[in-house]
Amino acid sequence: MANQTVTQASNYFDLQGLDQLRQKAQSNSKESLREVANQFESMFATMLIKSMRQANEAFETDSPFNNQQTKFYTDMQDKQLALDISRHGSLGLADALVRQLDPSSIAAPKSVPLEQLTMANNKQQPMFDLEKALPAIELNKPDQTVASTSSAQANKAPVFTDKKSFIDTLLPYAKKAAQALGVSPVALIAQAALETGWGKKIINSAEKQSSFNLFNIKANKSWQGEQVAKDSLEVEEGVGVKRRSNFRAYNSLAESFADYGDFITTNKRYQGALQQGTNAHRYIEELQQAGYATDPQYADKIKEIMLNEEFQAVLAEGNVNG
Repeated sequence: MANQTVTQASNYFDLQGLDQLRQKAQSNSKESLREVANQFESMFATMLIKSMRQANEAFETDSPFNNQQTKFYTDMQDKQLALDISRHGSLGLADALVRQLDPSSIAAPKSVPLEQLTMANNKQQPMFDLEKALPAIELNKPDQTVASTSSAQANKAPVFTDKKSFIDTLLPYAKKAAQALGVSPVALIAQAALETGWGKKIINSAEKQSSFNLFNIKANKSWQGEQVAKDSLEVEEGVGVKRRSNFRAYNSLAESFADYGDFITTNKRYQGALQQGTNAHRYIEELQQAGYATDPQYADKIKEIMLNEEFQAVLAEGNVNG
């Protein structure tokens, strides 16, 4: 609010009030600070109104009131309007000037007693004993996006020292699965050899536990068992692409062969492969034709393993057809 001890310029033509205000301002009187700020605000408002008038001149070209006399009186009216605006503090500029030039005019905030900051019925909270042992936190938890394979560790993961140990270990399971499928066990062992790098690259879980997945069968939506995630190389339009996929996990090698048999027999696209009987080469060729793997050399690589002399020698020792 304006200080009433200062003679205020109540209108644009109140030259006496403006002159007294000028004298007060020169004396650096705090009493005149508010009125000086108001007058400055009125000057700013005048410039705003003048800018708006100029922006509308283009629309008043053909108006009968567009003449020098009308503009003269309009200009006086605008300046009086600016003065009234400043007296009511509509823009807030005067208040900002007063706070800037005289910080002592700002009312200091009242201090609040500490007891008033405490909530009503506040009860003292119990203190924690920092020396009390806290429960251990497990930092190496498995990836929560993939089901844990802890239940898939009922049997110890096999260790294959060489190709012979790989063939000797898998041969009993391969014979059983091949008999159920009506195919040659040679094809199954050779396929598992290619898929796992002779047992050296069986997919492991995040806890480095074996998935026992010998044929790298992926976990589709119908799979209800355990699974592990792994990056694999897929061939798409002749180009190798790295993909993150979920693969099935088993409790043992026996479960891996059993699920492989179910996977081949329940998927109709592999019926052509089953119709090849014990012809191992034709069986593998039909698997690739049906889309078992994206590698265009998949069948040739497996057939190359089956034709290897060492492979055939070990199978002969194990009486593959027995």
